[in-house]
Amino acid sequence: MTASPWRGRLAWLTIIALAAFVTYRNARVQQAQAHPATAVDDVRIRLMAEELIGLRTLARRIPPARLSQNQERIVQQLDQAARSPNDQLHMAVIAGEFLGREEARTRLDALSTRPLAPELSADIETLREIYSGKAAALDPASRVRLSQRQDYFARVALSFGVASNVEPRKSLESGAARAAVALGLAGLLLLVVLLAAVGCFIAAVVLALMGKLGRSYVPAPSANTAFLEGFAIYFFLFIVGLGLLRQYFGWSSLQWEWLAWLIIPIVALWLRLCGVSDEERRAALGWHRGRGVLREIGAGLAGYLAGIVLMVAGFGLTYVLIVRTGLSPEHPLARILHGDRWHVLGLYALVSIFAPVIEETMFRGALFHHLRQRWGWGVSAPVVALLFAIIHPQGWVAVPLLGSIAIVLAALREWRGSLIAPMVAHGFNNFLALTLALAVVR
Repeated sequence: MTASPWRGRLAWLTIIALAAFVTYRNARVQQAQAHPATAVDDVRIRLMAEELIGLRTLARRIPPARLSQNQERIVQQLDQAARSPNDQLHMAVIAGEFLGREEARTRLDALSTRPLAPELSADIETLREIYSGKAAALDPASRVRLSQRQDYFARVALSFGVASNVEPRKSLESGAARAAVALGLAGLLLLVVLLAAVGCFIAAVVLALMGKLGRSYVPAPSANTAFLEGFAIYFFLFIVGLGLLRQYFGWSSLQWEWLAWLIIPIVALWLRLCGVSDEERRAALGWHRGRGVLREIGAGLAGYLAGIVLMVAGFGLTYVLIVRTGLSPEHPLARILHGDRWHVLGLYALVSIFAPVIEETMFRGALFHHLRQRWGWGVSAPVVALLFAIIHPQGWVAVPLLGSIAIVLAALREWRGSLIAPMVAHGFNNFLALTLALAVVR
């Protein structure tokens, strides 16, 4: 097939139009959220409440005065994060747990003076009864409704005033104690990972300055736009094609995303029609063994660790945007984390296998290769990273974090040539993110 400049222009127009559409759609979803306060702060309040209960359970020997001072200080800190009425209701429950029933009732009274949703007003009345000593008189329907809407905080409230060796207080405290131990171990593990990340980053900088960190990716200058066109085909089929199928058939499960595997042979067929040989395609997409599969896997993990330094900076910028805007960078996965073991295994396969393979093939493969044929890494990597970040459903506040991850993946592609290392790093990152989400929600 003869190369035509119009095909390249049409491909860019398609990519830009679809990226703009996805960005606009994600922004509309964020603006339509019922509560503008961030999910990040909501998770923080839940984690700190559980940790406080767990630490109190584990540390019965701490002098009561000292324990009380620490509790008051932490509750005051959490008050700053409680911006939505729902979070303020949660803080009333925490205050009742650690500062007493009068503090809980005072907060609930202040909250009830504001215009609230009917469900939230009903929950406030239920909590008022609990903190007025009338929990035993609550009808089962009120308990169920409170538990369905307020989840963990309903469990805390319904166990108020119950002895520690009696249910539901016994299960609440034992679960919180296990969570506190797990969070402590996770903190130690995180510290080890950060130390390893700093070590890998310093080693990478030193090796680069010594000229020993070579680049295995070699751009092949060409006026052909076949790989750009292939990426545009993937982008169109993934955004529009799968979107129309989901809407027509009413597919709600993310597991239908696996159908996107069918896009790869379609793109490969297009490249062949454009005159790209199988050998050229494998080299351009990074579909080869590099210096050996095991070495590439090791390079992917080491590169990911070194890249954590950059990701921490990206996370910091994202967190600042979250605090300033109150928008929640929520992923659709957050709404389907509950399920049996097969459901969870399916989620792990989706985020740790499907997403890394198809996204690396298209973004750090086809699109990155097209750009690197024309410009250096310093231009190509940020362009691919920006597009990669803005189309994700977390919204524009997550662009700094997602963009930093994409820069690291592009650096691995440049360093190794093969896509094995970026795929491994991508999969490892998603594995950690999903594991953390499951630990918090489940």
